[in-house]
Amino acid sequence: MAVISGSDYRTIAVSYSEIRNQLIASRGDAYDAVYLIVQLNAVDPEVDLLIPFNSTYLVHADQMNSSSTLLGAVRALNQHVLNRGDVATVDAFLNAQGITVPQNWADLSASAGYTISSTYID
Repeated sequence: MAVISGSDYRTIAVSYSEIRNQLIASRGDAYDAVYLIVQLNAVDPEVDLLIPFNSTYLVHADQMNSSSTLLGAVRALNQHVLNRGDVATVDAFLNAQGITVPQNWADLSASAGYTISSTYID
């Protein structure tokens, strides 16, 4: 059976860890924009801008703080290595490939139902 290489698995894990970091960071950026509008001390800009910017922040805050949009891909990759890699656990795959993954990937994997032991986390 053909299975993704450990190197490619790690590359994807690192990429998704960075996506997660960027989602978390962007929440702060959206909040900063709302805060700047509040600090303008000018009625017209606050009246015109505060509600739409705050609404955007509130709508996207949950999305930016949530990993749920990433979990389908995380689940698919981990299930792929289990189905095609002749291993019983993700840890066994990581061990066989001699790779480790970032903490964010391990957290995403856990949320998707796949445990990664600390031995295999950077």
